[in-house]
Amino acid sequence: MTLSLFTVKKVIGMALMPIPLSLIITLFALLLISTRPKIAKGLLVTAIALLGLTSFDPVANQLIAPLENIYPIFDTQQPVDVVVVLGSAHQHYPNDPAVMQLGRSAIYRLEEGLRILKANPDAQLFVSGFGGHAKIMHDAAIELGTKPSRIVMFPKPKDTEAEANAMASKLIGKRVALVSEASHLRRALGFFQQTGITATPAPAFRLSDSRTEWRIGASENYKSQRAFYEYLGLAWQWLKAKKAEL
Repeated sequence: MTLSLFTVKKVIGMALMPIPLSLIITLFALLLISTRPKIAKGLLVTAIALLGLTSFDPVANQLIAPLENIYPIFDTQQPVDVVVVLGSAHQHYPNDPAVMQLGRSAIYRLEEGLRILKANPDAQLFVSGFGGHAKIMHDAAIELGTKPSRIVMFPKPKDTEAEANAMASKLIGKRVALVSEASHLRRALGFFQQTGITATPAPAFRLSDSRTEWRIGASENYKSQRAFYEYLGLAWQWLKAKKAEL
């Protein structure tokens, strides 16, 4: 049941991203072009506008900046007991060093986690992620100089909520730095707070830029995609919380 719900969430989430959603609207327009030409034209305009605007840098920045500018960079003068680096993604190249297998978000998260860990010599590093990701993060941290005895892996959680639940018994009552990309932290903190964990957010990197450029491109669309994903995630989190209150 858990796997089924996880898969359904992923499929729906993917379909509602800017590019797939634009393609779905375009497909409906093509299906209606002969029977409902006015509606079809309206759908085509909508699809083009959605794709164009979400790929336009000023729009993309405005979408993601409110999510990314909530929390400041972590102050390493603040002591912590545990640095939690949330799971992300990696590529599967078994013969390559673990660091080279990490995706962009994962390497930024790990680097920020290690920066905080270095300032706290007695702290532990928690890494997570299913499908072998926790092991890759573990090995990458060792390659970057971390002692294996300081690292704890959580290889089973498939999403942030599951990560919070899996770590709760080891984190409640401790000083925790929660590391993820800036756009993800608001939602991540919500899940950790629900389990009774008090964590200080540590944004690893931001996609938004104070210098807006008037350009259209794939990297700009990715900013919008991240924003769409997080807003959908926050909406789902809110609905679940409301359901629990009933």
